[in-house]
Amino acid sequence: MRPPSLRIAVVTQKIVRHDGQGRVNAVVVDELLHRGHEVVAIASDLAEDLARHPRLRWVQVDGGGMPTQLAKDQLFAWRASRALALERQAGIDRVVVNGFVSWARSDVNAVHFVHSAWMRSPTHPIRKGVSPLSIYRALYTLLNVGFERWSFRRAGRLVAVSRTVAEELRRDGIEPHRLRVIDNGVDIGEFRPGTPDPALFGLPPDRPVALFVGDARSDRKNLDGVLRALAEVPDLRLAVAGDERGGPFPAMAQSLGVEERVRFLGHRRDVAALMRAADLFVFPTRYEPFGLVLLEAAASGLPVITTRLAGAGRLLEDGAAILLDDPDAHEEIVQAMRRLAADPSLRRRMGDAGRRIAERRDWSVTAGRYADLLEEPGPSGQSVAGRRLLAGSAP
Repeated sequence: MRPPSLRIAVVTQKIVRHDGQGRVNAVVVDELLHRGHEVVAIASDLAEDLARHPRLRWVQVDGGGMPTQLAKDQLFAWRASRALALERQAGIDRVVVNGFVSWARSDVNAVHFVHSAWMRSPTHPIRKGVSPLSIYRALYTLLNVGFERWSFRRAGRLVAVSRTVAEELRRDGIEPHRLRVIDNGVDIGEFRPGTPDPALFGLPPDRPVALFVGDARSDRKNLDGVLRALAEVPDLRLAVAGDERGGPFPAMAQSLGVEERVRFLGHRRDVAALMRAADLFVFPTRYEPFGLVLLEAAASGLPVITTRLAGAGRLLEDGAAILLDDPDAHEEIVQAMRRLAADPSLRRRMGDAGRRIAERRDWSVTAGRYADLLEEPGPSGQSVAGRRLLAGSAP
């Protein structure tokens, strides 16, 4: 029997369809509305179709006007907490947050990134040299470790978006009974196989095209490793979707002599079309709690090169990906790119395997599991946040 309609507050910076974490929020909100619940979206950005929904109330808050990301995050958290306190006066049954986005209590905290794990990573910028920028990034990470732990303690349940994230949370002392894993999903209608089309990237049709999608300004996704490997794989071209402005990689491509075989496409919202036009997907990331683009590439029928440090990589172990143990093992990246560039039949087999995996992980499955969790009653039928408010705790 369907539970009674709930009024659910979703507190997060983005509920949109063109951003990894924002996309997860959007499909969960879709499902909650479909089930007849009322949603209060406390967010800076909201998908236009959701903003028009009669059962959704958008309380727009942001952290604009601040000089650094750290200050913007704090301003957003403060404003979101105030907005949630006002909404609670009208009655809120459940509160959902993403990591540290407010100072308020929550019933479900969906964890997409764990800053303590990033601080432990050997690829954190502070481990590559001391500079004003690396010191700022270390400070940003360390402060977020504290903010996240505060937020995690004030949540009833934590949802890890991958087994990798769950392991990181357990390492930080999160009790297993408070933790649930709900893997991210993929839109198998939007991301579907197509026919390779190098012309879409402005490239000639003489060689297969590898696609990279992600941050093209820092080295966490290991675009530098891809470019160095490309220099030794002359039978392959590369397209990079991601904002490269101010980053080192266009100059690096030139210094390696591969600039004629690389296209920097900038930030793109037509990633699904780009994936349909590519021959393979390369993403040998150095740290990735999930990596939604990996499932999207698999759904698009692309063979994938990635690392075991990507949470989504575990989902592609059944013949859909070449999984590297070490993202900085240069020769292994070279061999993987050579192998796929030279063998169209292998690309097809791996792409078919990826599509089969993706079809079992449609967003409807993910969204349904979140909604089921939110519909679970507490011991007295109230939310965790609601029970604590009645007990006289601060919001």
